[in-house]
Amino acid sequence: MSQKQSCCFLGRIFQLCSSKSQDKTKKGSPTPSRSSMDYKMAGKDNLLQPSFPALNSQQRLSDAKARNKVELKPGRSLMDWIRLGRSGEDLTGVGGKVLEVDAEELAKHNQINDAWIALRGKVYNITPYMEYHPGGEEELMRGAGIDGTQLFDEVHKWVNYESMLEKCFVGKLKSTPPAHRRVSLLRILEPGGPANTNKSLLKANSTESKNGPMSPPAFKVPESPTLPKFDWFQTKTTVTLVVYTKWKSMKSDFVVIDKQGNNFLATLYIEDYIYYLHIELAEAISLHYEVKVNADTGKVDVILTKESEKQWPSVGKHLQKHNKTVKLKDQEITYRTCSVDSISQVTHDSKLLCLSLPEGTRMCVPVGYHVHLQHKVSGMEVVRSYTAVTPTLTGEQDPRVKDGSVIYLMIKIYKNGALTPWIDSLSKGDPVEVSTFTGDFSEDRLSVCQNLVMFAAGTCFTPMVRLIHHCIEDTKSRVNLKLVFFNKREEDILWYDQLQSLAEKSDRFSCDYILSEADSGWSGKTGRITLDLMKASLPQQTEKSNLLICACGPTPFTNLVTKFAKELGYSESEYHAFQG
Repeated sequence: MSQKQSCCFLGRIFQLCSSKSQDKTKKGSPTPSRSSMDYKMAGKDNLLQPSFPALNSQQRLSDAKARNKVELKPGRSLMDWIRLGRSGEDLTGVGGKVLEVDAEELAKHNQINDAWIALRGKVYNITPYMEYHPGGEEELMRGAGIDGTQLFDEVHKWVNYESMLEKCFVGKLKSTPPAHRRVSLLRILEPGGPANTNKSLLKANSTESKNGPMSPPAFKVPESPTLPKFDWFQTKTTVTLVVYTKWKSMKSDFVVIDKQGNNFLATLYIEDYIYYLHIELAEAISLHYEVKVNADTGKVDVILTKESEKQWPSVGKHLQKHNKTVKLKDQEITYRTCSVDSISQVTHDSKLLCLSLPEGTRMCVPVGYHVHLQHKVSGMEVVRSYTAVTPTLTGEQDPRVKDGSVIYLMIKIYKNGALTPWIDSLSKGDPVEVSTFTGDFSEDRLSVCQNLVMFAAGTCFTPMVRLIHHCIEDTKSRVNLKLVFFNKREEDILWYDQLQSLAEKSDRFSCDYILSEADSGWSGKTGRITLDLMKASLPQQTEKSNLLICACGPTPFTNLVTKFAKELGYSESEYHAFQG
């Protein structure tokens, strides 16, 4: 599902995704709708949120009703906006002059026919963008005449609004808020690279270690969580970095590793904050990393293999980010240059893309999480989100996925889309910019439910792939799985043969296919999501049913699942929406 397949561009303030119908690989909706790519303004969709609900992404089913969509006029897609920007027409409203704007002047421009907004000290004329905003004019007007930086950051600070609104630049705001920077991985790994830590810190936990010097004093804000304790030890062949997180929901997937030369960066996502190990290692190590997590204590062991069997005098030099924490919402946006490993056809208009991460990087995308892809289209940076999937449901799995060296994405190609025509043109070896993961699904919910019922529409099937695979492959799991899969036509059903095969082999999995535009040869179910259909798809409610309902589709689809779930008496703890 490009799980946020709708990667709305300016988030709730600017949803630059032209239309869900055009590049919403995650929400392969049965009825593509340009207005179905909205984000909830009040929530915080932070880029690296490993253990959501704790990670503030607004993908809660209960919040789906807050996402309002409008039908855009013909000729108001993202590509139309790009063309307008290249037409030479003055979109600044001030004749192209660069002004200095104070708060008083900014406040004057708060009308629908004269609207300015300030973002990170820059003022933009958003008047010409009104008709291109998928969330509608009313939604965009919430930022008119004010500094919308905080509002924007609460939704999608990873979006490059500067590229989208470049032609609308009015000038500088005299009072400038602190800027969030977009940085490259190479810059982060430099010894003198940006620290991205809070400067008003207080105290460190670590002390001297018998294996060498520990980190220098690190500090934390009073409200932040207790700083994890760090230690290390070595054997003849390995060096083990130990982090005591004390978080029982910690998973090995929440540890991302990047290495260039001897510069080593481990990023741990712990509840709603991030903790760094940033070290210039004393000696060389191989590119094989092993990460172990104690489920009872949250203790993390990062095991590194020495290139030569000798005793290290110390773990190495602690760099700027080492032993520091930062809140998820304040995290910098990191993209890595990956390369296309393979491409295979899934349906007539969908492809399975395998991307190789850079050498030295280990990133295992957690179950139900997604990544962002970015690429410049006609000079404008376009970003879309796609949920990571497994390479197959029934065949042999790629061991590189568990190693964190490749990512698989299932993407629907839209001929008139903003980004997918470029994706369709990719060949083996081509570079692709990929962000670190984000999401809000808690894998722990799969271990406590007895029945998992998934409602998916089109390519929004992608988040369900990992849920199904996780439950089927877990030998301890006894979860009963049911997929209710909505599509337009039979030819649109993703992995139909695999789903059929899985249903035949497993007594715990079943699948219902429902088509909205079935031909005369279809003997299965037809129609759309209704209360009666949903009720019939769910097991009978009992005190021991332990049900989890998951939904993913275009906004109207998800909103209906939300509405029906509540009408049927299910609580918020019994459902989850994968929604952009």
